[in-house]
Amino acid sequence: MSQFFNFARFGRLFSKHTTEQGGGYLLATGVLLGGLGLVLGFAAYMSSEPVTPDMQAVIFVMGLLAAGAFFTSTVLAFFGDKKQATAALMLPASHWEKYLVGWLYALPIFLAVYVGCFFLIDSLVLQLGSGGKPTEMVRLFSGEGKLYYSLLAYAVVNAVFLWGSIFFTRQHFVRTAFGVLLALVVLVALNFQVMQALVGRKLGTVMPYSGMALQEGKVWYSIKLPEAQSAWFGLVPLGIMLLAWAAAYRRVTEKQI
Repeated sequence: MSQFFNFARFGRLFSKHTTEQGGGYLLATGVLLGGLGLVLGFAAYMSSEPVTPDMQAVIFVMGLLAAGAFFTSTVLAFFGDKKQATAALMLPASHWEKYLVGWLYALPIFLAVYVGCFFLIDSLVLQLGSGGKPTEMVRLFSGEGKLYYSLLAYAVVNAVFLWGSIFFTRQHFVRTAFGVLLALVVLVALNFQVMQALVGRKLGTVMPYSGMALQEGKVWYSIKLPEAQSAWFGLVPLGIMLLAWAAAYRRVTEKQI
C-alpha cells in the first residue's frame, strides 16, 4: 500500500470527514441560502425593476469571494489546535490525503454548492419579484459578461486563505484578510514609488501590472504594454495560487504529534 496516496484509504478518510462535519456543512449551506436570499431579496425590494443581470453578477462575485474565503479559512484550522491536531495526525492516512480532503471541500465542492445555491435563490427572487415583467437571469458561462472568470479569481483567494487556515493558529480569517490587505497596500505604494523613480516624472495612478499615466506640460499621456504582452501578467495570480497551495501542503507535512 502506498504511503503517499491510496484510493481505499482516502475514501475512508473522506467518508469519516463527511460524517463528522456533514451536519455543520448542512447548517452552513442553510446560512448561505438565507444570506443570498436576504441580499437578492433586498436588491429586488429596493428596485422598482427586476434585478438586472449586472447586479446579479456583482452579488454573485461578492458572495463567492466572501463566503468562500471564510469557509476556506476553517478547513485546515483544526491543525492549529493541539487536541484536534493530535487526533487528526494519528489517523492512518498520509499528509497528502488529509490535505486533499480539505482542498476538495474548499474548492470544487464549495463551488458546486455555492453556484447551485445562488442560481436557486436567484431564480426564486426573479420569479417572485418580476410582477409579470420579463426578467433575465445572469449566465455563468456567457461570453458577454465572462462571469466564469470569478471562478478563477476564487481559486486564487482559496489558495491564499487555505494557507492562512493552517499558518495561523487562531482568528484565521481575520488575520489572513488583514495580511492580504496589508500586502496589497504595500505593493501598490512600492509600485508607485519605483515607477515614479524610473520615469523621473510626475505620474498619475499606477496600479501594479497595468499601464501608467504621466504628465508632459499640461498634457497627460497613457503608456501601456501591447495586449499580447499584457496577457502574460495573467500568470502572476496563477503562480500565487500554486505557491499558496504548495505552502499550505508544506505546513501540513510539518505538523507532528
